[in-house]
Amino acid sequence: MQRGRLVLLGSLLWLTAFGCRTSDFVARANPTATRTKPPTVRPTFTRVPPTQPPTLTPPPPPTPRPPTPTRRPTARPVPTRVPVPPTPAPPPPTADPDAGWYYRRVFKGCYTSESPNTRIEGTVYENGLKKNGVIVRLSHGEHFEALIPDFITGVDPTDHKHIAPERQGMYRLSPAEGGYMDGNWWVFVIDENGNPLSKGQYIKTHDGPGCNIAIVDFVH
Repeated sequence: MQRGRLVLLGSLLWLTAFGCRTSDFVARANPTATRTKPPTVRPTFTRVPPTQPPTLTPPPPPTPRPPTPTRRPTARPVPTRVPVPPTPAPPPPTADPDAGWYYRRVFKGCYTSESPNTRIEGTVYENGLKKNGVIVRLSHGEHFEALIPDFITGVDPTDHKHIAPERQGMYRLSPAEGGYMDGNWWVFVIDENGNPLSKGQYIKTHDGPGCNIAIVDFVH
């Protein structure tokens, strides 16, 4: 048994030796087939001297941004207000020349008579109605004595038409019946005692065409 093991070990050793020799023989017979292991090249390191750390330059300060323009509110045009002139004060009332008198004068104008007559005539009214029996006087001044007989409205006996209905409340004073006369006259109303009941109305007549017939009413 021991012997068998030795034989087997010897066989193995012989085979190993034979194999190695066979390899050498093959290598020599075919040199190109031999692989040559390239030599190991070690890297060469170049020593770099340490560099100085770069000087850090501080960055320039940031450029300030221009301020954002503030948008102003659009001003609305203010309408120009034209000053209104103050209302002028009303003029003081004109004094009433007939204030305080019982009858008020109403002068209706003067015109040229077609026939040569010089007259002052008119109508007396009481509360809007024609009134008979009122005395009207013609004088050369206000509230002076009569130049011709006074006239009683509507019923004067010297007026041949005094009974006519259309003559109610009317008077007619003629300083120059049948002709033109230049003169200055005042006509007014009086009571039975001769006291004036109205302010006198001034009339200027002419001795030719112009003012020959004057119309003056008296109203209460």
